[in-house]
Amino acid sequence: MADQRSPLLLDPTSPVRGKSGGQESPERPRKLSYLERSTARRDSALPGVGKEIRSPSSVRQGRQAKAEARAERDSSGQAQAQDLIFKTARRPEKLLDKKAAGLAKRAKQRKAEASRLEEGANPRAKARAENAKLLAALVLILAIGAVFYYSVPKLTKIEKLEVRGLANVGQEEILSRLEMTEETNLVGADLVAMRAGILADPKIADAKLRRVFPDTLAVDISERVPVACVLVTEDFVTKSIAIDEKGIAFAYLESLKASPSLPVLSGIRFTKFSPGQSLPGYLVPLLGDLALLSRESPEVLGAFSEIKIEKISNSEAEVLLYPAGKKVPVRMPARLTAANLRSALLVLDILAGRQGSESIYEIDFRTGTIVYKTKEAQAG
Repeated sequence: MADQRSPLLLDPTSPVRGKSGGQESPERPRKLSYLERSTARRDSALPGVGKEIRSPSSVRQGRQAKAEARAERDSSGQAQAQDLIFKTARRPEKLLDKKAAGLAKRAKQRKAEASRLEEGANPRAKARAENAKLLAALVLILAIGAVFYYSVPKLTKIEKLEVRGLANVGQEEILSRLEMTEETNLVGADLVAMRAGILADPKIADAKLRRVFPDTLAVDISERVPVACVLVTEDFVTKSIAIDEKGIAFAYLESLKASPSLPVLSGIRFTKFSPGQSLPGYLVPLLGDLALLSRESPEVLGAFSEIKIEKISNSEAEVLLYPAGKKVPVRMPARLTAANLRSALLVLDILAGRQGSESIYEIDFRTGTIVYKTKEAQAG
């Protein structure tokens, strides 16, 4: 059987020397290392294969090339490993961020779900809490109300009454119409009812009531002011009734503390007089004119002692003025002005110095043209 082991590799450049005779004899081949033998075996041709035997130097070069290739592979592998390490090092951070975001999202969902469950699953508890709050507020309000109910009336009890504007009405009469008791206080006082009681007095035109805390009630009175009077006969006694500018016959003129000289309205009759009665509405403008004249031209108005009302219809009348100290009256519409009255007085003064003025019984100023009415014309 043929020996299939690889033959020994000899360096062709080395001389072959023998041991004896000085002759050159083939030199014994040096002993190869295990690596060289393995390489030789790998590089030696298999039986029947004509492969060139490689020298050790070529083997070394091959090994060096392989080592370089291995080193290059190792360097590229190291770079890949470093990249892998870098990616692996960053991956946990991303994973932690994702996990934290997921946990936060789930916690938010659980919180929202719990809130919905609390709102939906516990309506009775919520209703009980709301009822408890309302009950506490109600108790507090009742407590405060009780304190006010028992303490405020005592603190605001009316101790003083201040009344202003009185001339013909006494303070005792105002106090009696207020109908106050010892328990009346400013908070509980019905000012509307008190005012109505004061206005029930015909001599009072208006009243204003004010609370002055802590214990004073202030009353401002506006009394009626007479602008004319009407004569009535009661029990065979003639009395004068005071009339204000609104046409209210509010009192007997003798009962007023200040009774100025007033023109007398005749032609008006009261079947049974009681204070507070009103004259017909169509006479209110005339009474307003008298009030204005009494304030702005009292001397002109005082020159006429009587104003007779002559009714034309249910809504219209005219007046006949009687000058004081003269016999001839002046007829005018039921509206008086200071200018018209002065003109009438001037005409009367002129007629007083003329001959035949005794025959004139009336002067008509209704049309703007002065018309004399004489007794002869009346007879004819």
